[in-house]
Amino acid sequence: MSNEISLCMIVKNEEKYLFQCLDSVKDIVDEIIIVDTGSTDKTVEIAKKFGAEIHYFMWNNSFSDARNESLKYATKDWIFIMDGDDEFSKDDKEKFKELVKNNLKEDCLYYFETLSYCGEFVDSSNISVNLNPRLFKNNYGYKYEGIVHNQLINTEKEIKNVIYNIRIYHYGYLEDVSKKKNKRGRNIPLLKKQLKENPDDRFAHFNIGNEYYAIGDLQKALTHYCEAYKDFNPSSGFGFVLITRLIVTNFGIGKHEKAIEFADIGLEYYPNATDIYFLKALIYEATRRPTLAIKALKRCIEMGEPPSNLKLYYGTWSFKALYELVNIYMGLKDYEEAYKYCIETIKAKNDFVNPVYVIGHILKERKTPIEEFKVELEKLFSDYPKAYFFIANILYDEGYFNEALEYTDKCEKEGLNSDAILDLKLKAMIRAQKFNECAEANYFAKESVFYFNASMYKVLSLVLIGKFKEALKDLEIFKDGKLKRQDKKELEVYSQFVKLFMNEETKVLSEDKEDKEYTGFILDICDILLSNKLYDEFEKALNLFNLISDENVLLNLSKLYYKHGIESMAKKEAIRSIKEFEVFDNEILDILR
Repeated sequence: MSNEISLCMIVKNEEKYLFQCLDSVKDIVDEIIIVDTGSTDKTVEIAKKFGAEIHYFMWNNSFSDARNESLKYATKDWIFIMDGDDEFSKDDKEKFKELVKNNLKEDCLYYFETLSYCGEFVDSSNISVNLNPRLFKNNYGYKYEGIVHNQLINTEKEIKNVIYNIRIYHYGYLEDVSKKKNKRGRNIPLLKKQLKENPDDRFAHFNIGNEYYAIGDLQKALTHYCEAYKDFNPSSGFGFVLITRLIVTNFGIGKHEKAIEFADIGLEYYPNATDIYFLKALIYEATRRPTLAIKALKRCIEMGEPPSNLKLYYGTWSFKALYELVNIYMGLKDYEEAYKYCIETIKAKNDFVNPVYVIGHILKERKTPIEEFKVELEKLFSDYPKAYFFIANILYDEGYFNEALEYTDKCEKEGLNSDAILDLKLKAMIRAQKFNECAEANYFAKESVFYFNASMYKVLSLVLIGKFKEALKDLEIFKDGKLKRQDKKELEVYSQFVKLFMNEETKVLSEDKEDKEYTGFILDICDILLSNKLYDEFEKALNLFNLISDENVLLNLSKLYYKHGIESMAKKEAIRSIKEFEVFDNEILDILR
């Protein structure tokens, strides 16, 4: 039987990802229906290039209304739903074609896996997984309900839900996309309105909880998750995710035992949920119960990949669990076991570079001779010349600055001249006492995100070679410029740094105890001075801390001393941090041990 497919989409200002979205499905659908709700960019123009049928809908703050509008125009046998920032997995096209050709049943609603990239950039190791209804019979009684996170329902016929192993990648949760669309600012008021009309709507509580969770307001998220948990039904479509959110939010606000309690409840309902074992391991690790954490992580690996309806965090059954074992064994200083699990992690996911950085640290702890160190690192990579940049980074992280420069030079010889490589080169140069070269370096255009920080490194270098007037001149360039808040603070720090070394009077930078941004810039200066063993200059630079009020200064200073092997001072500052401010963390406790 021939089944033709209508792709139905609602869009608004989707020009960034719409081309790749439509390009990924153009050969597996028979018509494209686009309902535009008010685009002001090139969205419609892009859609027309794929022969899409364009319709316009006046936005009325209801995603369901817009979705239902798109369904009205579908003329084919089946409807396929995607968003403008989705991309169909090229590896699953044949599965889709086989499903459409031979296996579709009209009384079934087909769910596919949505793999959402999270964080600042596309990273296959940072993906959340959920199931979404994607394919259903046209003219069969379906409609969407709900203002924001709409649900597909059928009140006319009895429907079977079918999970099919087909993947769709979603880019809408990336930070830049979410901020640009102001998703949280848009969704929260709509969900509040929905809850005002129906205060007992558990799905609305769950959804607004997710919105607060996304912006980091865990207490508000937890309040709504608890409302959603009332009369809990484990077979509901959001039940599993709700339980994991209850675990994570309790964990996040420090209610560790409550988080464990929900994890145990979750495992009663969902015994095959690898994610829950993984979360238990993280809680055990955070509460210094490494034996229990190791047991839970090994259980994750034994269980393997869970069914699609019990997936939320991608890789908890493989590379994520293996890498967490690496972290635990590193904390226990069992470098042999940590190394073993690093290799296992790389085998499980060969594009996940974190374990390679850990191997670099293990080699350093083992006092591996530098030439052997480099050989061992090179064995771990196959993608040359790109690998040179990663090796340079690892060497830099472990304090081998001249060797890091060898590999940035290799990058340049191979024609790899990205700003990221040049930024690493500059950071290595200034820590390898190449102050004259830093002062003369002019690597970045003014538009580059690295330009301002490179300019401050130039100022620092000029001060360290005694060229104070030139340093002041370089600072003056930015005095009247339009700088980001963070850059303004960095400029203020470097301005006071120059005054210190010119023996001029300095001024207070901040009296706000919660203002921690100045601290990072001062620590970076101090780190550079210690890396170069410029102890007199370091002592002078410490006076910058007297210009701020951040109560975490001593804690961070302790960690800086420890990083540079000055253990007596690390312990001294750790004790001061506890006595004077009652500020400490697990790392500080480890230093004192």
